Amino acid sequence: MPTSNDMQKVLDIQDKNIIFKDNCVTYGVFKDRKCKFIDCTLSYTPMECKKCQIPNHDYTIYKNGTQTSRVTFPMSEITPTFLRIKKQRFMCKACKETFTAQTPLVNNNCFISTYIKAHIITKSADACSIKDIAKETNVSEATVQRVITKEAKRYRPYYQSLPKHMSFDEFKYASGRMAFEYINAQTGDILDILPAKDSRFVKKHFTSNYSLRQRERVETVTVDMNASYVSFIPDLFPKAHIIIDRFHIVQLVNQSMNRTRVKVMNQFNTSNGEDLKKYRRLKHYWKKMLKKERKRVILYDI
Repeated sequence: MPTSNDMQKVLDIQDKNIIFKDNCVTYGVFKDRKCKFIDCTLSYTPMECKKCQIPNHDYTIYKNGTQTSRVTFPMSEITPTFLRIKKQRFMCKACKETFTAQTPLVNNNCFISTYIKAHIITKSADACSIKDIAKETNVSEATVQRVITKEAKRYRPYYQSLPKHMSFDEFKYASGRMAFEYINAQTGDILDILPAKDSRFVKKHFTSNYSLRQRERVETVTVDMNASYVSFIPDLFPKAHIIIDRFHIVQLVNQSMNRTRVKVMNQFNTSNGEDLKKYRRLKHYWKKMLKKERKRVILYDI
């Protein structure tokens, strides 16, 4: 079948049980978008029953109609592309159960091809947002997140030991929820990322994966000014000292100085001309107060 062989090469389909016929490509509309549909047939002779594992001898398993599935496939240029696979159904005489032909192209009870999932995993390694990946692969953002999460579970870290110096942090991910990560403070390596940051979840993670002896080896834990971390760190790491990240200390000092500047500045917001000069100086040169002392230039004596 030249047409079938050519289509398999064009679409990079390795399953020889999928057959394409002439004029198999048509155009239509799906969800108010112009789409490309590629029709094909999936059929073969099964070796055994998928339900009872009875070998197929003397027509123990026979063909019993077909079932058409619409499978999302990588887009052709900018046109959403779908494979309409007419899957062969089989009936087993022994157990009286039916089952459908399967292909590595798509998982059982799934309508997203493995090519799409592989493309999602590949793009997730680049600096791309989930929204952009979803648009490029013609699937929803929730599907992209689900594929990435499922693949990430296969590479869970081997919980063996903890470094002497650790750092805790949190960040917001796709669904808007806050995630928790702990890092080797010396090397900057991310040890693991947890899908939630609440104290109960974090405590359960450490107590389940690390023994008390391993946790006692931790000497310092660097955190921000989140009070929840400070409350449970002594229980998890009895011998560790808590260090507040200097960035957050500097940030707190800057914010306090700026609030004080605004408070003093508003006192000069009067109808008096001299007061208004001081008001404008404090408003215009606010960055000068945040500079280092050796770089600061005193412009006026307020």
